[in-house]
Amino acid sequence: MQDIADKADINRGTFYLHYEDKYLLLTDMEDECIAQISKFTTFSEIEGENVEMISTLFIDKVLRNIIQHVYDNLDFYNTILNLERKSRLEEKISDLIQYNMKNQISINNEIEGIPEMYFHSYVSGATISIIRYWVLDSNRISVDDLVTHIFKIIYYGPLRIMAEQKYNQSR
Repeated sequence: MQDIADKADINRGTFYLHYEDKYLLLTDMEDECIAQISKFTTFSEIEGENVEMISTLFIDKVLRNIIQHVYDNLDFYNTILNLERKSRLEEKISDLIQYNMKNQISINNEIEGIPEMYFHSYVSGATISIIRYWVLDSNRISVDDLVTHIFKIIYYGPLRIMAEQKYNQSR
């Protein structure tokens, strides 16, 4: 506690006027990040004439903005993702992804015939994992490269990418 107060250049009493403990501070910081990210995740605002246009708009209006937000707040994300105590940030990001799927894409709790929760589990797990890896990577690639790679994985799918690689190697 004293370390936090020292870094903030306040005394402990001032800290305790606003927070019961450091975990409430962490929760507030996580919630603030989720509020910022949620501004970029309004899938309902993405309208396109075809799948490619919708995909391109998603990349430009959602994914790129989220990755840029993470990059702009890299110290925070690096700290949170390195905590010995598990932060709830990843769970909150997963909940945000689920909310958008349920409210914008899901029909009868399915997405293209796949039960929504299975679809969500795969998408949120992969998305959070690649962002986590990128944040913690000491040889981090650029925001643009990460967005391009995530788009390729999402749009073409891992199996198709691997099958094409195998096919091209055998030619």
